Amino acid sequence: MKHYLEDALYCLKLSLYFFAGSFIVGSIVGLILHGFSFREVIVWGCRLTEIIGTIGLVLSGVSFVKRDLMRPLNYQRQWDTYFKKFNLSHVIFLIAIFIISYSFIIEYFIGPARSV
Repeated sequence: MKHYLEDALYCLKLSLYFFAGSFIVGSIVGLILHGFSFREVIVWGCRLTEIIGTIGLVLSGVSFVKRDLMRPLNYQRQWDTYFKKFNLSHVIFLIAIFIISYSFIIEYFIGPARSV
């Protein structure tokens, strides 16, 4: 049970990095499209993270359904140093869930976006 918790916490840490990177890129897109409208910049940052999270969920869903696609990794020994119990599809699934959750929480606190 301890290893599952450690793996989940490491996924949480990785998801913060993925969220920050995609949020910054999305915010830059929002700045280009809408200028310095704070709400629109934040919404665009959240949109990009939601898109990336959705792609991660699709990838993990395909790997859950098609088990033969998930063969052992080329660098399995290095993978085992970071994750004791989770395989690649579990890690992608958790990271995608976490970054989508961050995005929805931020959008909830800034309020609904104006319709254009």
